[in-house]
Amino acid sequence: MPAFRFDKALGIARGVKAFLKDPEGDAAPDAEQHEDRAGNPNGTQQRVREYQNELKNKRRELSQITKEVRVAKREAERPEQIEQIKRAKRKQQEIFWIKNELRAAKEQVEEPGTGTLPDFVVIGAPKCGTTFFYNLLVKHPHVEPAACKEPNYFDLLFDEGTEWYRHCFPRPRWKDGRETITGEATPSYLYHPRVPERMAEVIPQTRLIALLRNPVDRTYSAYYHRMRSGKETRAFEEAIEAALGSPSYGHLSRAIYVDHLLHWSRFYSDEHLLVLKSEDFFKRPQEILKRVLDFLDLPDWEPEASELLDKRNTGGYEQKIDPATRRRLQDFFEPHNRRLYDHLGVDFGW
Repeated sequence: MPAFRFDKALGIARGVKAFLKDPEGDAAPDAEQHEDRAGNPNGTQQRVREYQNELKNKRRELSQITKEVRVAKREAERPEQIEQIKRAKRKQQEIFWIKNELRAAKEQVEEPGTGTLPDFVVIGAPKCGTTFFYNLLVKHPHVEPAACKEPNYFDLLFDEGTEWYRHCFPRPRWKDGRETITGEATPSYLYHPRVPERMAEVIPQTRLIALLRNPVDRTYSAYYHRMRSGKETRAFEEAIEAALGSPSYGHLSRAIYVDHLLHWSRFYSDEHLLVLKSEDFFKRPQEILKRVLDFLDLPDWEPEASELLDKRNTGGYEQKIDPATRRRLQDFFEPHNRRLYDHLGVDFGW
């Protein structure tokens, strides 16, 4: 695993203390050259042009890696898939850094605003509206987005180290009398067995948010996602039959939410976790957003009406679930949902 090295580089005014080295071998620009330009009246424009060119190059590289990730997800073995995903995450982080350097150069500030740990993490669940939720939340004037919505640090890139993770986030800025906050949303965290313990070691005080959708609908949505990506070739009924016959219930286990939340409760108290019903958020986003803002100690805010439109990745299913299959799934999830309601003290009505 190639390690990231933070070099003294890209000096702006007194200089930036750290910059990521390209994990595939491209070193950061020479620090002394930038420091010399810092005292030049034309230095700012030159640095801006350099960052803009570097940003274009990195975006082209990311575009190529993204294509390779799609191919790997269809054709490659699991280890190769993970390595390609890691490459993409690293490149997204590099782009994030350069964008911050570019902004710092344009504003002629002393250092870029990157390098902190998240104030909140959306831990899941997949296919429950986390993208819509996160994209809405980071529009709040006091919430800064991460380098990418899903850094996958605690499940795929934990061996990169905490310093790598820090540089996925912007430092807080003072705005309208208070500091900004930042966070990420990696929905696979919910059911990954090692993530809660890892997260508790690195960010024990962070706020956690979970969105939970009717497990039958979530299961069907996840099935179609796998089918479109080439990971699933069976009919839905055949896939469900196989999962029900498996001791671990296969992909169905990801929607047994109570088991995952009980595991999380070993490492985080109830005060640190906000559990939301996805259907409530889809129907009443402003109301649910108010609960989230209170949970994160953020000032009230009303997004534009267009921003409240449900922009979930629904994907357009070719057909509905067969009623008999739906009833069978409802019967399977019913006792687990009851345990969930007992654990949370609220009935989601699934």
